[in-house]
Amino acid sequence: MYRKRPPEESKRARLLTALLLTAVFLATGAILLFNRNGFMAITEIQEDVHTVKAENELLYHEIDSLNLVIHLLESDSVYMEKRVREILGWGRPGETVIRFTEPDTE
Repeated sequence: MYRKRPPEESKRARLLTALLLTAVFLATGAILLFNRNGFMAITEIQEDVHTVKAENELLYHEIDSLNLVIHLLESDSVYMEKRVREILGWGRPGETVIRFTEPDTE
């Protein structure tokens, strides 16, 4: 009941089928790679998450450091005196205070 195709028509059909499958495969690959939810977007988002996590970790360390300074300022009068003298440039009797100034750039 099926008629046999001539060899040229069969080759053409196979070539057309192969080209169609290749085009579908390439289109699917491009969609998977480059759409807004594709692999490229996911990789970029993962890099952003990594960067934000690293910044977050640095901020946690800074918070810990500042909490330690707060604790020391609240509970350690020697530390408080030292910080006040550093900030205000004060010295005790007999000490020499050296102040550094920015050089004039003009």
